Amino acid sequence: MRVLGLGGSHHDFCAALVADGQVVSAIEEERLTRVKIAYGLGPRLQQCLAAEYVLNAAGVTADEVDLVIANDFVNPVYTLRLRDRVRWMGHHLAHAASTFYTSPFERAAVLVMDGRGSTVVEQGRLHGETVTCYQAGPGGLEVLRAQHGRVTLTDRRSEDPYEDSVGWMYEAVSKAIGLFTTGGMGAPGKTMGLAAYGTPRYVARLGEFFRLSAGEFRQSTAQQIAMRSFIDRELAEAGDAVEGQARRADLAYAVQHHTERIVIEFARWLHRRTGLTDLCLAGGVALNSVANYKLLSETGFERVHVVPAAGDGGTAIGSALYGYHELGGHPWKPAPQPFSPYLGRAYGADRIEAALAAESGRLRVLRPDDPYSLVARELAGGAIVGWFQGRSEAGPRALGNRSILADARDPGMKDRINARVKHREPFRPFAPIVLESRQAEYFTTTVPAPYMLMVPDVRKEMRAVIPAVTHEDGSARLQTVLRALNPRLDALLAAFDALTGVPVLLNTSFNDNEEPIVETPEDAVRCFLKTQIDVLVLGDLVAYKTAVS
Repeated sequence: MRVLGLGGSHHDFCAALVADGQVVSAIEEERLTRVKIAYGLGPRLQQCLAAEYVLNAAGVTADEVDLVIANDFVNPVYTLRLRDRVRWMGHHLAHAASTFYTSPFERAAVLVMDGRGSTVVEQGRLHGETVTCYQAGPGGLEVLRAQHGRVTLTDRRSEDPYEDSVGWMYEAVSKAIGLFTTGGMGAPGKTMGLAAYGTPRYVARLGEFFRLSAGEFRQSTAQQIAMRSFIDRELAEAGDAVEGQARRADLAYAVQHHTERIVIEFARWLHRRTGLTDLCLAGGVALNSVANYKLLSETGFERVHVVPAAGDGGTAIGSALYGYHELGGHPWKPAPQPFSPYLGRAYGADRIEAALAAESGRLRVLRPDDPYSLVARELAGGAIVGWFQGRSEAGPRALGNRSILADARDPGMKDRINARVKHREPFRPFAPIVLESRQAEYFTTTVPAPYMLMVPDVRKEMRAVIPAVTHEDGSARLQTVLRALNPRLDALLAAFDALTGVPVLLNTSFNDNEEPIVETPEDAVRCFLKTQIDVLVLGDLVAYKTAVS
């Protein structure tokens, strides 16, 4: 059975193809349009390039698909090409399916939290999904508690604010402290990074703007307005720019603190209700990797799985898997191997060579006998490396196939990449990648984190060894490199370890600030030439610049 899933909301559009229960291909629209989060595409949205991409990657046509399914919160323009065949499902249900059906668990509790989801009418008023708790097993997904927040505007835009939304609260604080991304939306990832620089100054005060009880979060419109007014006043009263930035960091600290409290409270409620020891997370709040990690020590859950595409783009994967298992009547059975996030198409040697040849006057290209040793030497010598391999990753994190890599031992590397390559705020950290066999030597957990969605601490004795990936508070957003998932990245780390004695590298996404991660070899070459990346590796080829770009 083949199922085509379409996902997103008013941003992060995506398509995924499932065949016989396996996700065979998935891609986000932004990677193809080169427009960040595919926001504001207008009529171009109906092209639905991602659907064409996943079908072509699998060598099938739309007519050979048994079911087309989308969540009912996606902009319907995105489904126009397939409108006569689309079956609809709930937004949170698509999130839940995306994480449970990619997990290694036969049975699990499932927690979905985001800013907003499918709309429903309750007592004559428009409401929308904000938090949904499930119990999942071979028979499917069962709702245990669904929290719906009142929609507080009346024009039914997909970005309308909802009451009782943890995701809305986090984004609202992000906006109020001046952290934005494409389309004027808040940038929660930036807020999470800034929080490490803050103090508890505003924790008590921010806690007055919502109510938290057993498995329930409530924040009224009046509280939302009061919270934003409070933040505006605090920032307006800052005496100078330094104090203003300190207050922004303290506000980031406060909203991060409370978000962790809220996530932990819901997880504890789920554990008490289900008695299960495995937990799956999805929705935008599940990208808060600091909160995710704390679930292992502060709840009764022993294992936590977060789908790598936890945001709205992941609903394409969830829709397709739901269509296969629940609508197609195929009972769930976990796979013996970890879920692979590498779901883009593979680009052959001819395509790579053509992309390099198109810029032959600006590039010098080598085909080394041992590319891993060569690249390890470049990294150890201070080079910033664009690393392009195999199939692209699903989700917002670069997991080693569309990555920029650098030496984590260099204390100046973080500032150098932020200023010269990524062109982003200096407080934002970079993630470490580590060999699975050596993880416990450097980090305070033995639990593998292959999707960069857990934030343990760097061991105190190792913080001076890998300063470029140690955040202000001593933490790190870890990626464990599993040989079974990414043998090439494992081989590179092993070569760097053999050369330096350190099995850790800095890893960040292969893109400039506020642009999508590169998808094609041509994208990679363009990004390499316009930034101060020193070395480009495309498959087995290594390229250097021959002139100033």
